Amino acid sequence: MLRLSIALGFAAITALPALAALPPQYQRQRELQAIIADDGVVDAFGFEGIGAVEFIDTDLYRVTGGECTLEVKIVDVPNSHGQGWAGPREFALELGKPVCK
Repeated sequence: MLRLSIALGFAAITALPALAALPPQYQRQRELQAIIADDGVVDAFGFEGIGAVEFIDTDLYRVTGGECTLEVKIVDVPNSHGQGWAGPREFALELGKPVCK
């Protein structure tokens, strides 16, 4: 019993904080919602509106509306909760320049 107590105590002391990210499908959903709700993205298409949001690569999306496209990058923001905090990824959107035909 003493050995078990020592082992558990040692394990508790040496445990490292864990990062808890959302599963990929829920992270993607948060990113898409942020893109659609962003005022800068909406303003880029005016009355045409957003027609499609396409996943291009990790942290890169292409938004299309009418004759225009806009690239949107997902960028990490510093963790404001301190060390040891576990939760979903904190990010911001970096908008490219609209390209119209």
